[in-house]
Amino acid sequence: MTWRIAVRATLLALVGVGLIAGLTVYFSTEAIPPCLASGVPKWKAPTDKQEHRFEVVVPDRALCFFDMDDEQHLIGALSLPGIRGISAIGPRPGGKLALRYDDGRGALVDLTTGHLQTGVEPPPPASDDLHLPDVQSATVYSTFRNRLGFRASKANSGRARFFTFPGYTWNPRFGPKPPDHGLSLAPDRPELWVLDAPNSVVHLFDVSGTWPRRITDIRLTRPLSRDANPCATGRCVRIGSLQHSNDGRFVYVGDAGDVIDAKKREEIANLEALHESRLTVEVDWFGGRPSFAGTR
Repeated sequence: MTWRIAVRATLLALVGVGLIAGLTVYFSTEAIPPCLASGVPKWKAPTDKQEHRFEVVVPDRALCFFDMDDEQHLIGALSLPGIRGISAIGPRPGGKLALRYDDGRGALVDLTTGHLQTGVEPPPPASDDLHLPDVQSATVYSTFRNRLGFRASKANSGRARFFTFPGYTWNPRFGPKPPDHGLSLAPDRPELWVLDAPNSVVHLFDVSGTWPRRITDIRLTRPLSRDANPCATGRCVRIGSLQHSNDGRFVYVGDAGDVIDAKKREEIANLEALHESRLTVEVDWFGGRPSFAGTR
C-alpha cells in the first residue's frame, strides 16, 4: 500500500509540474503585447483619398501595420481574438486577408473594418520548397529543404543550373531546414535576392543575363537563430522569408526583422514583430480603397 501511495504521489507531482509549466507559458504569452510593442493604437483604415502604403506583419494573435512612407513606424495593431497558431496567409479580393491557423482552420480578416470571420476556407499551407517564376526571362528560381543554394530552370529549353554561395557553408545537423527559405525578385530592376538563413546573410544576384551572376552579400543585423516568441504553432524555428515592397524601395526579412533599403543595400530599421514572424504582405490604399501589392 505504501508503494502505491508513493507512486500515486509522484504521478500527481509530475502532473502538477506540467500544469504549472503550461500555465506559465500561456500567461507569459498572453502578457506579450500583440505586436510586441506597448502603446500601439488600434488599427484604423485610412478614409481620405491620399495614397498610403503599409507593410502588414502577422505574428501570432495580431496584424501589425507599418507605414512604409513614415520610416516604417508601427501605426496600428489589429488583435485576432481566438486565433492561435497562424501558419499561412493569403490575400483575398476586397482588401481581405485569409489566415490559416490551428492546424488547418481558416479565418478571414477585413482590413478596412477589422471584422473577423471564422469557418472559411484557409489558404494553403506554407511549403519548405520555394518556386519563384520570372516571367521576363522565362526562368523559375527554386530552393529546397535539404540543400544550400538555389536552382535556375529555363522554361523554354529545360536547362537548369544550381548556384551555391562560395565562402558560406551549412551543416544540416544544426539547421535551419530549409536553409534558403527566401526568394524575391526586385520589381524595378533585374535582381534576385536569396536568403541564406544558416549564415544570416542575403545574397544578391544580377539576373539580366542568361544565368544569375552574384553581385554582393548583405549581412543581417540579427541572426536567424533560436525560436520565435510568441509562437503557438508546432514549428517555431526561424527559417526566414524575403519580400520586396511593390515599388522596389524596401526588402523585408522575416524572422530577422530587418528592413533593407534596396538601392543602398543597407539596413534602415529592425521591426520586432518582423523578428518574430515570417508572414508579411503589402497592402496599399488608393482613394480610400485597399488593394494588395501586385493585384492592382
